[in-house]
Amino acid sequence: MKKITLALCAALASGAASADTILGFDASAGVWQPSYSGAIGVDDFDTDEFSLAEDNVTFLQAALEHPIPLIPNIMLAHSSIETDGSAVLNTDVTFADETFDANSEISANIDLTHTDLTLYYEILDNWVNLDLGLTARQYDGALEIVEQGVTAAVVGAPELAQETVELSGVLPMVYGMARFDLPFTGWSIIAQGNGTGYNGDTHTDITAKVRWDFMPVADFAIEAGYRVMSLDVKELDDLQSDIEIKGPYIGLNLHL
Repeated sequence: MKKITLALCAALASGAASADTILGFDASAGVWQPSYSGAIGVDDFDTDEFSLAEDNVTFLQAALEHPIPLIPNIMLAHSSIETDGSAVLNTDVTFADETFDANSEISANIDLTHTDLTLYYEILDNWVNLDLGLTARQYDGALEIVEQGVTAAVVGAPELAQETVELSGVLPMVYGMARFDLPFTGWSIIAQGNGTGYNGDTHTDITAKVRWDFMPVADFAIEAGYRVMSLDVKELDDLQSDIEIKGPYIGLNLHL
């Protein structure tokens, strides 16, 4: 029995010795150029009709890792997602509580800016890296729809319809990251994402990328890949949407 206990202690000590012994810091900054597809509004109005601008999205991420058992590592990430466009309605369309008549011209401003706070554990940490945890995603955006036309300030002009849905809720999500380091090459393959689903609503945000450690002495790397974010919801702060946002991503990484 004593031999078994000693062997178990030795195995645990060996595992602890392989863990990080100092604080680790990992940060990425990049640009995402997404396109938008899908529908928004009660009547599932096609976002393609808006010809939404495909502006660059700034993405920032920073993680702090430590060797203390049971206490999770922490990561912060921020994406500033904004776009706008206009369309002429073919039929009546309802956004939130406002109905816009057919043949009216409307403009849309979509803001899905969000910040993630993630607590995670390193499950594997060698040439195969695996992190699992939970994310709280805080949205700070809005969907704004405004009817275009003669302003109501003009005498006799009808009042223009408009609707704004504020997005300010916190959404819990599952987090996962898998990284495969190709030995002796400086290259890595990474899949990272969040996802959640409740009462028919689903929200996923997944990035697949490759990373090249082009300056190992300074711990700098360049990374490029593809990010896909889908938002199929009916109850997120009155937002009703089935939007997919996807496009290429490029950035820089620093690991200390």
